[in-house]
Amino acid sequence: MPFDRLKPSRVLNVERFSDFSEFRANEVLGLGISTPLRPREFSLSRAILPLQNGLFVLQRSFARRYEAEIGTDNGVGLVVPLSFRCVANGTEVDNSTIAVMRGKVPVDSVEQQPNTYVMLRFNSDMRHRGWADFNAGLAYVRAQDDPMARLRAVFLEMFTLASACEDARQFEALNRPIQETLLAVLDEALVPEAHATRPGSFDRYRKLIEQLDEVVELFGSKPLYSDDLATALGASARTLQIATQAVHGVSLHHYLRLKRLWAVRIQLMTGGSGLTVKAAALGNGFWHLGDFSMGYKRAFGEAPSETLARGRRPHHFAVGA
Repeated sequence: MPFDRLKPSRVLNVERFSDFSEFRANEVLGLGISTPLRPREFSLSRAILPLQNGLFVLQRSFARRYEAEIGTDNGVGLVVPLSFRCVANGTEVDNSTIAVMRGKVPVDSVEQQPNTYVMLRFNSDMRHRGWADFNAGLAYVRAQDDPMARLRAVFLEMFTLASACEDARQFEALNRPIQETLLAVLDEALVPEAHATRPGSFDRYRKLIEQLDEVVELFGSKPLYSDDLATALGASARTLQIATQAVHGVSLHHYLRLKRLWAVRIQLMTGGSGLTVKAAALGNGFWHLGDFSMGYKRAFGEAPSETLARGRRPHHFAVGA
């Protein structure tokens, strides 16, 4: 991820250090001691983004030995590699390995080259999503290539969007849509695939999906977020994930995304003269407008602007004799 594209904004703090004596560690996952392996080549860049449910720090570090108690007092911490290789506590960690931590964990690592990664601290422990089912400690999760590529793309978009933001209130309104997308790709990377549905479970999952559809109807024009729907149904987000996969063969995120695309389509076909594609997309929880437009065209065979233009044409009805 090219740091030179990221500029400070109303919501994004960008820090750059070219001298080790000026370097200050970030406390997102605890403080530690960094010893440069090549002090004359020292350079560090960091972008800090607070969102509603946590703190996210994109960092390009320097070749170093790092000794620390890392983790969180509450919630869960993650380190997601972008371009990364080190040996931590005797374990080789590379681009495919996500570190997940609960509580504080001693770490002694050696990074022979500059690494780029994202540190995430969530206020929630995310157990309801099926992440890392252990009480305390550090685990390394080896993710598949496709989920990792999607995860990196989401990070690129969210930090780029934050860098270009000139209105903090506007970005605050996008917090939940951004986090919903991020949670979906993290679910894909961190949660093992569900095993075949147990005998007798399919009917229970089918009824849960029927209830989900009813709740979605009750939500009306409100954006659909997995945690809100799970709460309304008295289920966990993980259970909803398993149910949609069992009944429809798609992820919960994909299922809800299709419903949100249909909600946008109905608005574009019936909206008034003041409606815009951007307003309809943002109103239904789509924050990455380029991705929204591509998804809309894949789903309906036309661009959202074409749907809107057709919806604005006057309709003539033939009257019988």
